[in-house]
Amino acid sequence: MVEENESTKVTEADPAGGGVLGTDDTPYLKIAEHGRSSRTRALKLKMEDVIVAVDGTEFRANSDNLVDLLSSEDNGQWLLTIWRSGEFFEIFTRGPLGGVLKFTSEEETKIIASKFVERPVVEKSEFRTFEVLKDMHKKCDIYDTTFSQTAVVLPPVWLAQNRMWEPLIAVMSVYLITFNVNILLFIISSILIAVYFKQGQNTMRRSYSMFQDFQMWAIVAATDEASVQQTCRTFDPHCDFLRSLVGPPIKNNESTKKNSKRRKSGNVTNYAPTTY
Repeated sequence: MVEENESTKVTEADPAGGGVLGTDDTPYLKIAEHGRSSRTRALKLKMEDVIVAVDGTEFRANSDNLVDLLSSEDNGQWLLTIWRSGEFFEIFTRGPLGGVLKFTSEEETKIIASKFVERPVVEKSEFRTFEVLKDMHKKCDIYDTTFSQTAVVLPPVWLAQNRMWEPLIAVMSVYLITFNVNILLFIISSILIAVYFKQGQNTMRRSYSMFQDFQMWAIVAATDEASVQQTCRTFDPHCDFLRSLVGPPIKNNESTKKNSKRRKSGNVTNYAPTTY
């Protein structure tokens, strides 16, 4: 991991074990470039995203300290607080991020630090990972990646809850056919379906959204889906959701005005165009 040539101040270890702390004027790290296979790309982070805190503790140090911290085996997942376009959001990661990092400017550092102090403290255990997929019409599909026992015990119920109608029909057909053929075959198929849903429920959920022309857009750690939708609105004020918990999106008045001003095809102006 590389950082721009800029002098840093001496840092000290956080006694709580949450990260490495620096003085008030020590800059943060922000993403300058993605690597070919860096985790920043997989986590859908963007250029200029600033890494503000690790596990809720403000982090101000160089990239080597960040790599050492995230490489530690003491913690399975690290909760990163990210600053993007004037807003904070969280994301879980395992291991170093990769990519190229640089320091924030003095002005950026002061703004982020003042905003971070005002943030309410939330326990790491309360966060869950949500994946957000968006289609070309800015419609978003959000789902919780937390393991669901319902998907293993009652796959049809889980499929219905997630409105996955085609897989639901397929699973019910397998149940019906095998039950009519042989009860032992029905039991075997039920066990195999349960094992598959235990291992691949998130993959199935993601694939079904992609089947409906959604594309991966963001990965966010939050306490509930409403918070995720609010975060997505800060990323894109015009995005909407399949099950909206934050109301309708902001209408793009500018594009509406532009469309209304367009002349219909075939209309001729009442003056001759200027030629050069």
